[in-house]
Parts: sequence; C-alpha cells; structure tokens
Amino acid sequence: MRIMISGSIAYDNILSYGGRFSDHLVRESLDHINLTFVTDSMTRNYGGCAANIAYALKLLGGHPVVTGAVGTDGSDYLYRFEQLEIETSVAKFNDVFTAQCFVTTDKTGSQLATFNPGAMSRSHEAAFPEGEIGLALVAPDGKEAVIQRMNECFSRNIPVIFDIGQAISILSGDEIRELISKTTYLAASAYELELIKRATLLTTDEIADLVKALIVTYGEKGSTVWTEGKEITVPACRVPNAVDPVGAGDAYRGGLLYGLSKGWSWEQTLRLASVMGSFKVEKTGAQNYAPTKEQIADRYKATYGEEMPA
Repeated sequence: MRIMISGSIAYDNILSYGGRFSDHLVRESLDHINLTFVTDSMTRNYGGCAANIAYALKLLGGHPVVTGAVGTDGSDYLYRFEQLEIETSVAKFNDVFTAQCFVTTDKTGSQLATFNPGAMSRSHEAAFPEGEIGLALVAPDGKEAVIQRMNECFSRNIPVIFDIGQAISILSGDEIRELISKTTYLAASAYELELIKRATLLTTDEIADLVKALIVTYGEKGSTVWTEGKEITVPACRVPNAVDPVGAGDAYRGGLLYGLSKGWSWEQTLRLASVMGSFKVEKTGAQNYAPTKEQIADRYKATYGEEMPA
C-alpha cells in the first residue's frame, strides 16, 4: 500500500556550548542582548516530521510517499530519499533554503533554538502524488499545505491521520474543528490534546466521537486510543539507555501507519508504534537509528510477550 505522508522536510543543526548561557546574561541589559557563543561541536541531521515518519515506515518495509518542499540546499535530501528508496512528490525551490532548525545546548542542558520554515511555507505548491494512495498522514507543515492536503484526502476519500502537532499554533479553533471533521484518525500527544480542547472548546469524548479513532501518546506512560466507544491503553516500550527523545513521536507514527496499513488490531498497532519510538530514543538525531525487522520483532516480543504479526 502506498502511504502519502505530507509535512515538513528539514535539516536539524545541533550545536554544543561548553559553558553556561547564564554566565553571559546581564540582568540590566536583557532588553538589548548581543551575544556570540563559540560552540564545541556541530552536527547536521536530517529531520522534519514527514521525512522522519517516512524513514520509520520504510524501516518496517512500508511504502511511504513524501509530499513537501525543499529549498536550494535540498538536493542532498532528495538524494537521501532516493538512496533510501522513498518515493517523493517534493517541490524544490531555488530562491529559499530548506526548513532549518538550529539548537544550541549548554553544559546545563539549557537550549537556545531558532527555526526558519524556508521552503516549507510553500509546501502547498507540491503536487499531490499520482497513482493510488491507500492511506495518508498530514503532519505539521505550512498552514496552506496542512489545510490543502487534508481537503485533498477528504475529497479523494483517502483515510487520513491528522497529526496536528505544532500546527495547533497556526490554526484557529474553527479551522481545527473543520479539519477534525474531515479526518479519519486524529493523533496527538497528551499536551497537544489539551491545546486542541482549549482551541476548539471540545471535550476528549466529543473529539473522539468526530473521528474513527483518537490516538494520544503519554511518553513513558504509553498511549491510548479511543475508538468505537472503547478506550484501549498500551504501555510504553521502555529502554534503559534513552538519550534523545526528539523524533520519537515521528517514529511512533511510522509504526502506527504500518499497523493500520496491515489491518492489525489497535493493541498490536500501538505496541509496534511504541517499539519504533524506543529504538529512536536510543540514538541522537531523528533518523540515525536503523534496527532490522528482526530486531524490531524481537523487542516487540520481549516487551509484550507475544509475537509481532507478520
């Protein structure tokens, strides 16, 4: 099954500063800061919600089709998709940069982050993938792209997961309610669900009634799905050596898409999603983990006491 994943494609630039930011802040001059931090290291990782989710789905043997946009520096990312054999329908613009995040962390763990959407703001100009799409996921992206992709899936009768994420901040309550009414499955973290409820003035039960399934993640506490009047909770797959949570939610969604595309039960699907998230947190960077299908199946069985479905 070809699964369209629409959303951001970005580079994550991670820098490490050996000192403390606070040592260079002058209380009397906080209204006019002019600082330079010389960092000890810098790594550039592949990121972006759509790309991260597609990466996880591909590891499982799924068939993702990424839809989004890159900029003048995006040729490297397009080549990566090609090497990973991930199908794309990506627009490339040569007058802007690919979306980029710059995160600097000091020795205390404090962070300074900046994000430039770049080409992401024009993701709606990418063509909807040709050919049959059996399932879709719309992840955070430019506002026009989020609304357009949801409407396209709705008009084409394609089952779609609305992975609202950071898009909450760029959509009004009315817009969120309208998009939820057009989605098949709604996925959110517990914090994001509270923001959705605040923006839409809907309760959890009311939101669940609008969709076929509402999937909510609670980090180490696991995840819950509300579907057909039932509430199903699956414990998290925990690992002792978690080092980086960034991108774990995207890895989880890759597992979610795979289970749904295979017609697995909700318990089986949420278990696989949690297993994928557990592999991600063991590595820094959103796409630097690479378990084999055998390793995924082994961890699934070790955690939940049952064989992973074929």
